[in-house]
Amino acid sequence: MRKILTIAFREYKAMVGTKAFLLSIVMMPILMFGSVFVMSLVQNRGEIKTRKIAIIDRVGSFYDVLATAASLRNKQLDDQLADGKNANPSQAFGVIPERYVLEKITPSVEAQKQIAELSDRVRKQDLYAVVEIPKAIEVILRHKLTNDSSPSKDYSASQASIRFYSEESGLADAKRWVGNLINREIRNRRLENEDIDPAKVAQASANVPISGMGLVNRTTSGGIVAASIQTDPIQAIFVPLGVMILMFAVIFMAAQPMLESVLEEKSQRIAEVLLGSVNSFQLMTGKLLGTVSGSLTVFLIYSAGMLGLAIYNGTVDQLPLELAPWFLVFQILGVLFYSAIFLAIGASVSQLKEAQALLLPVWLLMMSPMFAWLLLVRDPLGDTSTLVSLFPPATPTAMMLRMATGRSIPWWQPTLGALLLAVCTLCVVFFAARIFRTGILWQGKTPKISDILRWGLRG
Repeated sequence: MRKILTIAFREYKAMVGTKAFLLSIVMMPILMFGSVFVMSLVQNRGEIKTRKIAIIDRVGSFYDVLATAASLRNKQLDDQLADGKNANPSQAFGVIPERYVLEKITPSVEAQKQIAELSDRVRKQDLYAVVEIPKAIEVILRHKLTNDSSPSKDYSASQASIRFYSEESGLADAKRWVGNLINREIRNRRLENEDIDPAKVAQASANVPISGMGLVNRTTSGGIVAASIQTDPIQAIFVPLGVMILMFAVIFMAAQPMLESVLEEKSQRIAEVLLGSVNSFQLMTGKLLGTVSGSLTVFLIYSAGMLGLAIYNGTVDQLPLELAPWFLVFQILGVLFYSAIFLAIGASVSQLKEAQALLLPVWLLMMSPMFAWLLLVRDPLGDTSTLVSLFPPATPTAMMLRMATGRSIPWWQPTLGALLLAVCTLCVVFFAARIFRTGILWQGKTPKISDILRWGLRG
């Protein structure tokens, strides 16, 4: 046992006692969440983009509506910026507020030629977009409202869409802004044609707000704890995602050095010296214990950082602290599972480039829950989510993602997931030990996958 602990301490020290480890501790959150911080920083700085939009109003009565709305919008943005507030806090997360400058374009008889010329201006970045309001909208304005829900033949044939020409039409916030304004104006004019007051219709159509609430809880003494309001969809999505990424980062940072460590010892013939003092089982066990200890250090560092940040922002109540025991269980099992695989791969090859083909399937297994994370967040109790989280290679990340959603996951599912992962981990460690015993002294020709599997099956 003393030899195993000595090897474990050596591996732990080699893992956490380097500048590379400290750099990776700092860089991993930046790589994972850097885009979130950048978008938040840009919004907090009050940055506003100016978008110049050309308007071709073939009806002749919509440009003034758009110009008035744009002037009001720009004034509000400027006032908020002058007050030092977020330029537009109602904007969706990650969307930079936009100021709109409109240019009135006289409609031409040669419509396509005119659009082509304006498109060239968009390419030269003289314009951001071109909006064409078709003449056919006049027919929509004249159409009388009836009790029949199906439109008349004349009306349906004359419908035409507003055209928004831009290099980023699919994601343009300006497209939604223009469309909402024009459709609201069309709706109001049609109501006025029917002698219906649009203001009263707006009052009658006003929605009653619906508040998302958590569940009412009971105390141990039987008292009632009122439910809390849950109105932040960003939190509902990104807290579980953050927990899953934390699990992935811990496993990644712990398992990857195992491959490099074994390769270094094998290439420099250090393994042969070590095997002169300990057997292969002791060497492998010590390495795995050292790796698990290193992963716990990573967990403690990140946990302390997140707790400190939450205390500073006053959001400690939003941290899923009750998941910490389960996180540790799945982390230890996941680190053992993947570290054993990397150890076996490292012992089987002589150079890092030879391991690339073997690493790809392993990384795909580890990252598989990330391909379906949105489905798991939206429906954590669904059959697909349950099956994914009970698939042992995906259990650490997928199960923690489901549990972090705040939904009541049946107790047997994380228990069964942990048991399945533990059994698979034992099997992987067993086969990795056989591969390690043979491969650590293998030199010369690179073994085939069939050779590696034979080592694991026959020892």
